[in-house]
Amino acid sequence: MNNELPFAPQAEADVCLLLEGTFPYVRGGVSTWVKQIIEGLPELSFSIIFLGASKKDFETLAYEIPSNVIHIECHVLLASLDEPEKNKKPWFKKNRLNASFELNDSLHESLRSGDVEDSTLSGFAEVMSGKSPVTENDLQHHRLAWESIRKQYLSAPEGLDFNHYFWTVRSMHGPLFVLSKIAENAPLAKRYHSVSTGYAGFLGALLKKRTGKPLLVSEHGIYTKERELDLAQVNWIPEEYDPFRVGLNDQMSYLRQVWIRFFKSLGRMTYATSDEVFTLYDGNRQRQLVDGAADERLRIIPNGVAIKPYAAVRRAADAPVPPVIGLIGRVVPIKDIKTFIRAMRVIRARMPDAEGWLIGPEEEDPEYTRECKLLVESLDLQDVVIFKGFQKPAEMFPQLGLSVLTSVSEGQPLVTLEGFAAGIPAVTTNVGSCSELIFGVSEEDRAIGAAGDVVPMASPTEFAESVLKFLDDKDAWKSASEAAIKRVETYYADEQMIDAYRDVYQTHSGAGKLFEPQRKAS
Repeated sequence: MNNELPFAPQAEADVCLLLEGTFPYVRGGVSTWVKQIIEGLPELSFSIIFLGASKKDFETLAYEIPSNVIHIECHVLLASLDEPEKNKKPWFKKNRLNASFELNDSLHESLRSGDVEDSTLSGFAEVMSGKSPVTENDLQHHRLAWESIRKQYLSAPEGLDFNHYFWTVRSMHGPLFVLSKIAENAPLAKRYHSVSTGYAGFLGALLKKRTGKPLLVSEHGIYTKERELDLAQVNWIPEEYDPFRVGLNDQMSYLRQVWIRFFKSLGRMTYATSDEVFTLYDGNRQRQLVDGAADERLRIIPNGVAIKPYAAVRRAADAPVPPVIGLIGRVVPIKDIKTFIRAMRVIRARMPDAEGWLIGPEEEDPEYTRECKLLVESLDLQDVVIFKGFQKPAEMFPQLGLSVLTSVSEGQPLVTLEGFAAGIPAVTTNVGSCSELIFGVSEEDRAIGAAGDVVPMASPTEFAESVLKFLDDKDAWKSASEAAIKRVETYYADEQMIDAYRDVYQTHSGAGKLFEPQRKAS
């Protein structure tokens, strides 16, 4: 399939999905959810705006495109830095940008103070696409841009390297100019639906301001929380020139904190502009409230899975439980694959025929994948921990004794629910809604029983002990399997989720403004 599907300017999609690094080019739970929504609502037409960090992010489709998707367009968020505006010289016409840069400075002051309201987005929209917009060329070359950055730098802690600060500002602003251009030429839609805050959410906010059409936001994991975890580990933010330590475990540098405040600000502007915000469970909802979402616009819609395909692969009640522990997920740091590998050494010492299967894509973070494979070799587990690559879960579950996750962050993992539908208990870390999935939410739900176990993060020994508890005791495994099946069938069937979003789309019909954006010829 061509990445650029045919698009008729007069065709207005019922829903335009705003997707950052997910469907249809990247596999994972969020991508599976997007596919479920599109296929579950065949009566609606969908367009997709896909945002990637580079062109390689959308070179190969990971999913077949449903027939009710009428348009896909892909954009590189960092294109503005990779491909700067050429043959353009700064325009120094007197006073043209004075007001815009003054507004820009006041907006950044509001971001630093955390006082981010709907008016802040209006200000940014004016700076980037108003009567005297600040272009990226201005940001790169104009003396006012230099003065603005210098002024902000002087308010930072003493001793911070200016060169690093300058490029941090450039890196943050670049994608915003890309998003502004996307918004100016976005496909027509009755409603816009972003499946995160962050860049996709900010694009949704711009589109809501531009068109007046409804903006819906669904968060599986909390975007700002996940970026905090990412930023705590990245090595592209220099530390040697930045001695200031604040934030996460008092080890977060000032520039990392700048990035975190930036993403929190994008989230606040998205929340302030959205018509309704959805999440999967109450823990996420509480974090959204802290991050600035309005209580009256928050709503919980849990994940749902198709029961029948997984029910078809359930093993017979008297069948043996294979000593195979399967972690289905991407090989990336947030999944903490290394804890799984270390736990397998403990498990193997007690259960000599046990195997640990890592079932998921390995290409997202090649360096981390390499580190995991080196760890396997160093622990002499080459015949124990098997890297299976991407596989269809329904084909894997009949071969597994347990479905596990060692993640440091999750929302409401679909793979755990899919395992439940197949009758496979789970052992997970105590993150996201995993405890609710395992033990239940309400009194009635908890009465169903435990569908596995939950253990602390980064604890290989406790994780191993929990796994062995089920693999060593067929009755414990059978009880957990029965609870898993009953819980998923009662509370997490996909029909419930699809019906909920059908009602959402019907409620937000998208009458919008008389003005509608016109696509420019490519």
